Amino acid sequence: MPVSTPGADVLSVSDRDQILQAMADSCARRGYRETTIEAVLEQAGVERDTFDLHFAGKEDCALAALNKIVSECLARISMIEQAGLTPVERRKYEAKALIDLICTRTAFARLGSIEARQLGTQAMRESYESAVRVLALMMERLGGETAAASSTMTARAALGGIEALVRRELSAGREQRLPQLIPNFVYAALVPFVGQGEALRQAKQAARVVAEEG
Repeated sequence: MPVSTPGADVLSVSDRDQILQAMADSCARRGYRETTIEAVLEQAGVERDTFDLHFAGKEDCALAALNKIVSECLARISMIEQAGLTPVERRKYEAKALIDLICTRTAFARLGSIEARQLGTQAMRESYESAVRVLALMMERLGGETAAASSTMTARAALGGIEALVRRELSAGREQRLPQLIPNFVYAALVPFVGQGEALRQAKQAARVVAEEG
């Protein structure tokens, strides 16, 4: 009975990750419509048969790259949910976790917030909207103990504020500014749940932390 070697499995996973990174990078530089499989292969340093082993085509690869950033995002939010924090603390950590992820996965973040949402295929838009709905449901659950009424619509409003800020900075090529805008993200994440006064107070606290860390 043949036994597969661990080395082959590791290489397979590595190839897939390299292809996903190349797809995200190419979309960030050229846009999804102008990205070709050939360009992705060249950057990833793999052959076409390796690509075909993992993906059915360009759209399938882009969807997998989108799912990668979504999975990482949901994993971070899930960890916050289990941390035993107050609702306001949770919301603040959510905002910071999302920004940290965007700063370390900028090309993937652009693929989701700009390419998939505005310039990609119907399947990419549907995948993005599905991910946002799941994240909104998670935020709704985290915010259920706050004084303000919490609903999926409220959580979606919070996400909408964050999305708008992220798209603005990514579209302008100012992703390096995102950490400086954490107070803005904290405010956007909190105001639908706790009101303007408390959201502003928490944003000022976040600004002090950013200043100390910077």
